[in-house]
Order: sequence, then C-alpha cells, then structure tokens
Amino acid sequence: MIINSSCIILNNVSYGESDLIVKILTQKKGLLSFLIKGGQKNKKKYLQPLMNVNISFNYKSKTDLFFIKSIEFKNIINNILVNYQKRNMALFLCKIISNSISINQEDSKTYDFIDNSISWLNSKYCSGKYFELWFLINLTKFLGFAPDYLNKKLNTNYSFNPQNGEFCLNQFSNNAELWNTKFSEYLYNFLITNVEDLDKFSLSYNDYKAFIEKVLNYYELHISEFNYKKLIAIYTELL
Repeated sequence: MIINSSCIILNNVSYGESDLIVKILTQKKGLLSFLIKGGQKNKKKYLQPLMNVNISFNYKSKTDLFFIKSIEFKNIINNILVNYQKRNMALFLCKIISNSISINQEDSKTYDFIDNSISWLNSKYCSGKYFELWFLINLTKFLGFAPDYLNKKLNTNYSFNPQNGEFCLNQFSNNAELWNTKFSEYLYNFLITNVEDLDKFSLSYNDYKAFIEKVLNYYELHISEFNYKKLIAIYTELL
C-alpha cells in the first residue's frame, strides 16, 4: 500500500558506506524507520532533526524497515538551523520523541501537537526560553500520563505525586516521593500556559536543572524502557 504522508525527521545513523537508516515520525503511520540508499550525501539537505517533509513509501504492516519512494520539503526550519540553542534543543527533543512514541502507532493528535510546537520553535518570535520544559510537560497530555491538573486551583497546600500523576493535599500524604510545593507549582503553571507566553517564567539555573530532571524522571515512571539517566546526560551535554 502506497502511503503519502507529512513527516518529521528525528534522527539518522550511517549504514554502510553511503546509506542511512532514518527514524521518522509520520502523520499517517506513526514512528517508522527507513533505509535511504545514498542518503549520506543528502543528509544535510533533507534529514536535519525536526525537518518537516512529505514522503511517499510502500507500507507493509509486518515490516520493520521501509523504503522512501519520494521526498520533498514541506517547511524549512531555517530559524532552528541557524540558532545554536534551538538546534541543540531540536536534537534533545528528537531523542524524547523517539523514546516516547510507539512504533507503527498512528496518532494524528500527537503528531499535530509536535508539528505545531516545532513551528513555534522555528518562529522568530520564539526565544527558546523554557521551550523544552513546556514541550515535555504538555506532550504528556497526548501520551496518556498527563498530570491531573484540570478543575484544580493550585495553592501552596498541594504537592505533585509522580507515581500516580495527581496533585494532592500535603496534610493527607506522607509520601517521600512527592515533589515539593515549589516544583509542583512550576508543573501546574507550565500545564496551563500557552507556548507563546513562556517568557513570563523566571526560574533560577538550579531550579531549572532540577525541574527538568524531575520531569524526565516522571517520564521514566510511566514509559517502559525510557532511559532517564541517559537522557539527562544528553540534555546536560547539549543544553
């Protein structure tokens, strides 16, 4: 079956002397891997992280590796490519997406969220400030383990329980795993804030680093084989 789909490039590895294996998030068939013959010579042109392209390929349900029949640009992410911070952020987010999305699982709502988020990151109006935190936290709404924040008006008496994803009153819990009220409030505010309004946040460097570690650890609690320590190392190296 021939599939034509919008796609987001995530990462690639060399295969042989000239080929590439590319992991791609497709709008119509979810996360797939493709073998691209001679792809190494076109790597910089078409296969940058978070590049948005249209592809045509032959889909078979029991296949693990697919072949692209045609590929063309959809949107060019110039602002990401020329901005050092955004480019490294793109590499990190590709790792997150690759480790969070199920293979061969179509989910147009998740795809659209990621696609729209990339468009904002690529915008000249996006400074990049706290974008990766906002993305990680709000992606949980599509992955099935979003914190239970709806219909809650957070105050200083609430703490977040990462085990069950709930905000709970402090006086009713002695759980040592609870986030303190400061990080619980950060989490709640990122959940209710639009991506266009991130510049209003102000976190110290230590709080920023500790918070992203907590969020990644939350992912590990709810996604099997999510390597929290490895991703922390990647994050520290890139950002």
